[in-house]
Amino acid sequence: MQRLPILILCFFLISALFFHCTSDPFSPPLEVEEGTSYFPLAIGRSWTYQVDSVIYDPLGSLYPVDTVQSFIRESVQDSFSTPAGITYVILREGRRDSLNSWEYQKTIGVSHEQHQLLWQEDGRILIKLIFPVYNGMTWDGTAYFDPFVQIPIYGETMQPFKSWSFGLLGKQENHQVGPFIMDHVLRIRQADDENLIERRFSEEWYQDGIGLIYKKMMILDTQCGGNPGDCAGIPWEEKAEKGYILNQILIGYTE
Repeated sequence: MQRLPILILCFFLISALFFHCTSDPFSPPLEVEEGTSYFPLAIGRSWTYQVDSVIYDPLGSLYPVDTVQSFIRESVQDSFSTPAGITYVILREGRRDSLNSWEYQKTIGVSHEQHQLLWQEDGRILIKLIFPVYNGMTWDGTAYFDPFVQIPIYGETMQPFKSWSFGLLGKQENHQVGPFIMDHVLRIRQADDENLIERRFSEEWYQDGIGLIYKKMMILDTQCGGNPGDCAGIPWEEKAEKGYILNQILIGYTE
């Protein structure tokens, strides 16, 4: 006889939960999809990018602001099993133009582990993406290292990962990137923060079945001659004193 009130209470709780989940007109659908195909990994795949950079280096060169164009190629060379899954070995090469040969730059490790896409570069692991993918998702992409780490960049010490906050900006979008018309693009915000002396911006776009197709970064610091307030309202491209701006566009790939 004592079980009946408990059953009735459970029924009302479940009914209330169901009503809340199905009748709220202000909650957008999650539009969940697996998402792993936005970063396809297999030995033999490669991606070639044109990289346009603006480098701010007031102490290390004759040109305190220098514009550089180069090309990088990333190719999956190998893979190996770990207790958490499979790690793929990516070789990054670079060159200034098509007249020069490709030169080794670094080796990168990428793996899917516990519904995360982990990107290991320069001894740090970024959580590039989490699965499944749904609108409104956010995550701590720098959870595996100290985001306040000091790193030398073009001869200047900076905190490039300070104030990074990962989230989904859009999915299943249409965009033209370089020579390609892409029809299923996932846009990821990695950072978008600024104050009087620091600008941190990083955004990556991924095409379903291809991978990374576009990247833009602004990692910039300034002191404005010791008076940061004097630079308020001035574009960062003009007031930056150290760091870089990067635009990386896919120009070719192999499956």
